[in-house]
Amino acid sequence: MARGHGRILTSIWEDSDFLKLDEKEQRFYLFLISQPNLNHAGLLPLTLRRWSRKANGLTAADVEKRLQSLDDARFIVMDDDTEELLIRSFVRNDGVWKQPKVMGAMVSGAMEISSRRLRRALLAEVERIPLGELSNEPGSRGVSIRQQVSEHIETLRKVFREPDPTPSGRGSGTPSAPPSGTPSDTPAEGDRKASTRAHAPASRAHSPAPAPTPAPTTVSAEAGEQPPVDVEETGFAGAPEGASDEGEPVTAQTIVGEWLNRTSKRPPKAVIGQVAKQIKKLLDEGIAPDDIRGGLAIWMTKGYAPSAIPSFVNQAMNTTPAQQGPTTAPRQIPEEEIESALRFG
Repeated sequence: MARGHGRILTSIWEDSDFLKLDEKEQRFYLFLISQPNLNHAGLLPLTLRRWSRKANGLTAADVEKRLQSLDDARFIVMDDDTEELLIRSFVRNDGVWKQPKVMGAMVSGAMEISSRRLRRALLAEVERIPLGELSNEPGSRGVSIRQQVSEHIETLRKVFREPDPTPSGRGSGTPSAPPSGTPSDTPAEGDRKASTRAHAPASRAHSPAPAPTPAPTTVSAEAGEQPPVDVEETGFAGAPEGASDEGEPVTAQTIVGEWLNRTSKRPPKAVIGQVAKQIKKLLDEGIAPDDIRGGLAIWMTKGYAPSAIPSFVNQAMNTTPAQQGPTTAPRQIPEEEIESALRFG
């Protein structure tokens, strides 16, 4: 669902790096963080012409110039090839990481990123989340907020991990160097892709704390709020309002609610019901909710029927590149388990 507002933190006017920007660049940064289609990962499509129509006399060339300045100053990261833009420190500074449910939505939003450069930048930012500040007290399910957020981060690591180019197959699972605790870190120069914008070398300016985005809310239609789906018809109620309640179990309703929040128009009830049934089956099998979210995010980009969701969940679960060297012996699967799976399929 599109955001209804974008709040600006007053501390932005005390940020020395932000104050180094000229007023046009500052205004455009505020423009970006108030866009209705900015997702929880800080991702936006790069739409110069559309943005140029938001002010009298503004041209696409003006927009390009201001975006270039913000990219050079490391407030944003762009990729011309994939036409994507990332507000670099949005997840950390927006407080998304403090709410496990919103972090789940962030992971789903991050799955939409095509650019390797943007993926590396986001992963580097996520690695800097101060997990030690989160509560480690077990919730009603026996899982703390810290553990839930850690699991979301691990999901992102698995999906964004790139093959190790070294023959040994050893090394870090993340492509970027370990970040420090300061917000002035910049991605490695190798992260920059060749571009028609002729990106300049990265400066050491940091991006200020962007405005917090609201947690996922119930899906709304173009002319008003949609009613919840009939439970009797689909077996799933409409998406609940987003919250950060500690310890709530992740159900099919939770995940389908997140999915509905990310659709531009509410799908037909029959489709929602099919998606809900697929997700419930996966949860009943013991598939981790984050793996299901990852597969659902991939499925949304493909245009396949809901029956294909398990295949995309499997893809999300098995994206870790194979490494050279000894491997453990394959698990022996009982014949009755295979037969059961074949009957289920």
